[in-house]
Amino acid sequence: MTRYTARDRFKCLLRKEWLVVLPVYLLGLIPPCIAAAFFCRWLDGKFGFSPLPPAPYNLIAAAILFLLGGWLLFWSYSYLILEGEGGPIPPFSPTTKHLVTCGPYAVVRHPSIIAKLLGVTGLGLLFQSPSFLFILIPILLACSIWLNIIVQERIAIERLGAPYLEYKKRVPMLIPRLFGAPK
Repeated sequence: MTRYTARDRFKCLLRKEWLVVLPVYLLGLIPPCIAAAFFCRWLDGKFGFSPLPPAPYNLIAAAILFLLGGWLLFWSYSYLILEGEGGPIPPFSPTTKHLVTCGPYAVVRHPSIIAKLLGVTGLGLLFQSPSFLFILIPILLACSIWLNIIVQERIAIERLGAPYLEYKKRVPMLIPRLFGAPK
């Protein structure tokens, strides 16, 4: 694969493959999460759950998780755009032409799920909602894993065949191996 510089990765922010991500997230992901956070805060009050963590620690933790999640999302999507020669959100962007197995994709098959999980956890901490953190996030994570196994990985196997199956054997879905990948 071609080696790209940090400057090349930042240039991805101006490419159409990246620009389609913004409206999808701004309109399709963030508003439902914020609405869910308000619902969970109402649920917390109904059941008498205490806000956690206390302010201002929630703001610090939320900011850290937002920054980490945003950076990981940008980093993983830049690999799809540059090395994969496609976009991160079909059908809004072109499907990647090549299997990406470097960068964050060398560690886990779906780094964007981890990025989104970090951001959504940050939102739960921002709203200090135990219901959001311990009920909604596990549901979102389960749905995201299911969607990736049922839809995205089946499509990848159909499009890419044996190379994807080999990649799938080598690289875990979400949790990086601590002691190296099998040979």
